[in-house]
Formats: sequence, structure tokens, C-alpha cells
Amino acid sequence: MRNGFALCLFCVTAASFAGGVPWSHFNIIDAPSAHLLRHTEVAVGGAFAPFSIEDSSGSSATEFSYGAYLEVGILNRGQVGATYISEGGISGTARALLLLETIKTPGIAIGCENIIGEENYEAYSEGDSLYDYGKSQNFSAYAVITKDFSYYLSIPVCASLGYGIGRFTQNEGTDDGFSNPVPGLFGSLMFHPSRESEIIVEWDGRDLNAGGMYDITPNVTVKLAFAEIEQSFRSADERDPADPGQAPKVAIGVEVRFGPIFNRTELDPYQRLRFTENDEALEAIRREREEARRRIEELERSIR
Repeated sequence: MRNGFALCLFCVTAASFAGGVPWSHFNIIDAPSAHLLRHTEVAVGGAFAPFSIEDSSGSSATEFSYGAYLEVGILNRGQVGATYISEGGISGTARALLLLETIKTPGIAIGCENIIGEENYEAYSEGDSLYDYGKSQNFSAYAVITKDFSYYLSIPVCASLGYGIGRFTQNEGTDDGFSNPVPGLFGSLMFHPSRESEIIVEWDGRDLNAGGMYDITPNVTVKLAFAEIEQSFRSADERDPADPGQAPKVAIGVEVRFGPIFNRTELDPYQRLRFTENDEALEAIRREREEARRRIEELERSIR
């Protein structure tokens, strides 16, 4: 069954479009969430995407874009790290948790990506300079709210909604296919077909992305994605074949997690509920729900 899902996921994503490099940040695909690493937990990941562009003579050439990240959790309330993308080099990242997600309440986080002096921080270059998107891509601050409905409503979906500046916004007159009616707004939906797999649809502020992830071990996740889906609705005449940001590509990524390196006692162990942990707590909740339903049915029968 796992192999069947992995094959299906590959077939869905293999005919995709992507601009930039999905999973070059610690994000859903290219949009943040309020989920953070545990204290001293380390995540290392990256992705690459082959694509074809035309030169001034009209000849096609195959190139690669790639990105990677290293992130470390701090005290279960913060996270810092670094990102590396093809031509842009290294930038910093930071994220802080304002409200911890519980069974009934969402998590809220603020953060900043592309912490670097270079305004045109991008994966591509145009001649001797970086690709000019039209908006400054550095110091991309954001706020995001996330809620997993798997336990509270028994719906295997996790949703995020946020607002950001910098790379989360579009330039006026953009060639992205369609514009964001609320500049800076981004969001995502993650569907969990099983504990090992996730299917994702997101709007990262300027592009529509989709893809999936699969845990081949508890610490290793493989990823496939397509981004800028709106580009697929444009004709060949509307897209610039020499523009790497509009070139069709398949993004393939992987993430490996280590730790926590140092254990830390939680002050609120019964308030925290993670998707991959606390099986005993989940089973207790399920039993309580079934008992409540039984009592309601008995009460309804007594009323009749």
C-alpha cells in the first residue's frame, strides 16, 4: 500500500510546473506554518529541479536549480537556521511561537526568511546579476496561524493561513499568471491519507503549489512537488521560454531530522499534541468520544 501511494504521488507530480525551488526553506512547500522543531531537534533538507530554457539563438539547454536548509529548534518556542539557494547563496531564517497549538486551539507563529542584505535574493541569475523579481526578496517577515483538525474534528487535515512581506508579495504587473487579490496573504491545506504520507495544496503569496511528502522512516521524508500551477493555464505565447522563473520543472526533495540532541522536561506535557506522537493520549480521546456518543444515544432512547 505504501509503495502504491508513492507511485501514485510520483505520477501526479511528474507532469508539473515549478518556478523557484520548493523546499529550499523549512516550510510546507514554499509557505510557512506555525509548526516548529522540538528543542535541539535538527532538520536538514533540500531539493533540486531540472528545467529547460532557450538562449538568445533559440536553442534549448537543460539547467538545474537547487536549494537546501539547516534548522534547529530552541526551547520548543523558537527556531533558527540558514537557507542556501542556487545563485543567491546563504541567508538566515528565524521563527518564534507565540501560541502553542493544542487539541482545541491553533498555533500562532511569527518569523522572517531570507535574512540577507541582497534584495534580489533568488535562485536564478540574469547575466552577472541575480534574477530581478521586481519586489525585494530579503527580510521576508510573516505571521501565520496553523490548526490540525485530525483530533478535534477527526478530519485528517491541517490548515495554515498567514500574511507576509518580501517574497510573499507580488510586483504590480507580474507575469505570474494571476495576481493575489490580498497581497501578502498565503495559506495551505495538508491532507493526511496515512501517518506516513501527506498531500499538499498551498498558495504561497504569489503562486499556487501542490505536492506531497512520504516518510520512508520516522526521520527521513522524501518530497515531490509542482509549483506555479497557474503557469500551466497560460499559452506558450504568454510565457517567456528564456525566463527560468517560468520554465516547467519537477522538484524533488528530502528532509532528515536528528534529535532532540538534549532532552528537556516539558512544563505542559498534556497540552501538547503532535501528529506523530502521543498514541496513548489519542486512544484515550477516542475512547472518551465513543463513551460520550453511547451516553447520548442512551439519553435519546430514554426521552422517546
